[in-house]
Amino acid sequence: MKQHIRIAIIALSLVMAQNALALGMSAKDIIKKVNQKYKMLKTLQADFQQTFKWELAGETQTIEGSIYLMESSHYRIETATQAIVTDGATVWTYSKQAEQVIIDRLGNSDESQLPKNLLFKYSKDYKPSLLREEKLDGRKIYVLELIPKDEEAFIKSMTIWVDADKWFTRKIEQVDINDNLNTYILSNIREDVELTPDVFQFEIPKEAEIVDLREGE
Repeated sequence: MKQHIRIAIIALSLVMAQNALALGMSAKDIIKKVNQKYKMLKTLQADFQQTFKWELAGETQTIEGSIYLMESSHYRIETATQAIVTDGATVWTYSKQAEQVIIDRLGNSDESQLPKNLLFKYSKDYKPSLLREEKLDGRKIYVLELIPKDEEAFIKSMTIWVDADKWFTRKIEQVDINDNLNTYILSNIREDVELTPDVFQFEIPKEAEIVDLREGE
């Protein structure tokens, strides 16, 4: 009888150990790793695809482009129709179709929606939970759900796909209070590439209309 009990205990211990391995890291551990990556990262260059689905209209829009990031809130986003550039103080938003550039102070932007914060820095305003592990482009990925603690927040849920090796956020899905779905997918990610300061400056085209929101402050 004692032998049977001993075998049962060993078997139970093995099952518990396998379950612990299957569970892997906790959501808080993963967020911590991503935030550590954020602090260490000097520059980043990547291609992206953004898809926005309007729930009420049943319409979907997809845009593709490139993104360049550097510490101290420098970034440049380029698509076929738009360029958004900031040197960490001033932000230029240029519409190629309208031939209009809007100039503003970066401090007037929603900090949580800044590219580097959106990809790496998840604030304490969210409650994270680990949904599953899966493969994306042959890489191990952790899929997490982030629910805002503020029930009146505009983004009511966010799902992120985190690379288990590089600790990059490779995909983001946001659902707002109107059930619109905004999806970002990153590819061709390169970290700590050499980026010169002029990448984060914007030369205004001569024919462009200028709307300077800093005037009158």
